[in-house]
Amino acid sequence: MPCHTPRHSLTIASIAFLFSLASIFAAESPAPSITGPVVWKFATGKEVTAAPVVANGVVYCGSTNGQFFAIDANTGQQLWKYAARFPISCRAAVQNDLIIFESGNTLYALDRTTGREKWQFVAKPYRPIASMDLTDYHRSSPVIANNVVYFGDDWGDINGVDLSTGLPIFEFTTEAGRPIRSTPAIRDDVVYFGDWEGDVFAVSLANKKLLWKYRLENTRPYYGAVVSELLIQHNVLYFGSQHDIFAPLDITTGKPAWSYSDPNHTYLPSTPVLHNGNVIIGSTIFTNAVLCLNKGDLVWKFPADGIFFTRPVVHESTLVINSTNFGKTGWLYLLDISNGKLINKLPIEKATASAPAVSDGKIFVGAGDGCLYALSLAELISPPR
Repeated sequence: MPCHTPRHSLTIASIAFLFSLASIFAAESPAPSITGPVVWKFATGKEVTAAPVVANGVVYCGSTNGQFFAIDANTGQQLWKYAARFPISCRAAVQNDLIIFESGNTLYALDRTTGREKWQFVAKPYRPIASMDLTDYHRSSPVIANNVVYFGDDWGDINGVDLSTGLPIFEFTTEAGRPIRSTPAIRDDVVYFGDWEGDVFAVSLANKKLLWKYRLENTRPYYGAVVSELLIQHNVLYFGSQHDIFAPLDITTGKPAWSYSDPNHTYLPSTPVLHNGNVIIGSTIFTNAVLCLNKGDLVWKFPADGIFFTRPVVHESTLVINSTNFGKTGWLYLLDISNGKLINKLPIEKATASAPAVSDGKIFVGAGDGCLYALSLAELISPPR
């Protein structure tokens, strides 16, 4: 007589097997990078180093897997996605019905509502330089001025692309031909940018003439790169770089308006924040701090953990800034912008240099677990006792 296995025995064995599988997958599943007042998190598939942008209730952000996403800012639901060819680590630009971003020296313009490609511009048909060193976190982000999109590429070019057609209308190549990771600034028909050598340029958009070039003081071999967004206020050009002297430049002469030298010889690479006549910038090794400067004088200093390569955000009287630590634990800090006092801080496991964005009561920031997080701003500013 054939032997039959009882049905309940198979059921128990199946359940045991499923539980064992679940425990395996649970053990292999990565822990979330951020715990705390998380409103939602969105999985992109790979680490996020790009800075999210929020417009009309939609979060736009790219991932290092080359995917670019439009996400509902309230619910965290995907609206659409677009696949680019290379990692995305820039901050996108929004203009009318277009969203524009860079990936591997290619500029993409998509319809904001549908995600359909309008055009793409390839700076050069060569494979991009993936990373100059361990702190090469960002690419040059697109900037729009007078219906033209400007960005830097891997070969020392500032490219200008017609916003409507995607056709090239401007190109300036530096003599050294070194990568441009900085995000340019435009003022009065002049483009300002810095390169990986530590040179800062002012170039006429009308005739492509070099107006001036300034080599940063005290640059070191293999370091000195200008890596931040460039900002202009009251005819002074501000930027962060990988060397220890912070020297905003007079845009007329190309000479330092004033300077601050860090006594610990750190780097000062973050995008500066301009607030009530002060300049706030983050540092890296040896100092590990957020500094508030006024024309070369130190106003306040906040000692921190990690290194700062991001773009801080000001919300009313609160400074929101985050640090990375070569893929280890970094921190999201909320500081009183008037005195640098700590309001709150939140650890970020596998932190990246994804700069925060603040909109509609939320802080949006990417992390090394491949997720984009939306955090409750109110709970971070006024944490429960």
